[in-house]
Amino acid sequence: MALVRGFQPSDFERIVAIEKEAFGEYNPLLFMAAYEAFPDGFLVAEYEGNVVGFVITVFVAPFDVKILSIAVDKRYQNRGFASMLLINLFTVLRSRGFLRLLLEVRLSNRRAYKLYLSLGFTPLKIIYAYYQDGEDAYLMEKLL
Repeated sequence: MALVRGFQPSDFERIVAIEKEAFGEYNPLLFMAAYEAFPDGFLVAEYEGNVVGFVITVFVAPFDVKILSIAVDKRYQNRGFASMLLINLFTVLRSRGFLRLLLEVRLSNRRAYKLYLSLGFTPLKIIYAYYQDGEDAYLMEKLL
């Protein structure tokens, strides 16, 4: 059975492994700082007792939150876990009075881009050379 719940410190090692697998880079100190600043904005997807994905957010303005990272273990992709994480995140953010959720996504990541569009995100602009490798990103928003 799948569920979405708040991050617990015991999940940390698994989160770092998923982030590293998905993006090849990670900053565990950044994750813990974000968790300490806004614990409600760090959710995990669990399936059969195993953490299979996560989303973590940070404050960027009084009523705005930004997704710092979202990832699902490659073995569990295309099963709806990213959608579950985001839909639960929308509920949490609305209940805390946030008005807007922001994220960046690589132009080449068409699958993620389509997912975000399907969940009500809209592209605002392209940020040129956003990623370390020089790739551009879409800046997207969802009004909550």
